[in-house]
Formats: sequence, C-alpha cells, structure tokens
Amino acid sequence: MGGAESGMLQSIYNSIKELQTETRIENRRARVATKHLQGTVCKVAKSCTEIEAKLGSMDERIAAFEEDANALKQQCVTQDAQLTDIMWKLEDYENRQRRNNLCFLGIDEGLEGSDIRAYMIKLLRGGFS
Repeated sequence: MGGAESGMLQSIYNSIKELQTETRIENRRARVATKHLQGTVCKVAKSCTEIEAKLGSMDERIAAFEEDANALKQQCVTQDAQLTDIMWKLEDYENRQRRNNLCFLGIDEGLEGSDIRAYMIKLLRGGFS
C-alpha cells in the first residue's frame, strides 16, 4: 500500500499546486480589477466634486437672478402705480383745459382765415364790431 499512498499523496500535492497556481492567477486578476475600480471610483469622485462646485455656482447665480426678478417685479408694480397716477392727472388736466376754454358764439365760421390768433385779437380789441 505504500505505492498507492504515495500516488495518492502525489495527486493531492499536484491538486494543491494547481489550486495555488489558480489562486495566484485569480489574485492577480482581482488586483488588476481592483486597481481599475479604484481608478474609476477616483474619476467618479472627481466628477462629483466638479458637479458639486458647478451646482454651487449655479445656485448662487439662480439666487442672484431671483433677486433681480423680484426687484424688477417690484419696479413694475411701482411703475404701474405711477402710470395710473399720471393717467389720472392727465385726464384731470384735460378736463380742466376743456372747462377753461372760451366759447364765442355768433361768430361765423371761416372769417378767421389762416391766423385765428390775429383774428381773435382784432375782434376783442374792436369790441366785437
């Protein structure tokens, strides 16, 4: 039985050697894959950092735009109120002007010619004669 045991031991020894070789190969593959994953993780982390920086910048810009938009909205409200006030004043001035117009009755149309101012001065100085 010595030879059979020796053959069996040799077979076990060879199997162990094969397993060690396969384990070394798989370890090398795992190290290569790990290095690749580490590189990928570093790239992703760098991209995330860049994205965070860009998002921070965008948040600041959006906040500035919102402030500007709110200021412009307030300015529009103020200008609308001013415009309404100006329109009321204009209408009041137009109405006052109409009330202050002089109306001369009994003067025929077309007698003034092309210079109504000169005609009215002549008419008023002459006492409507």
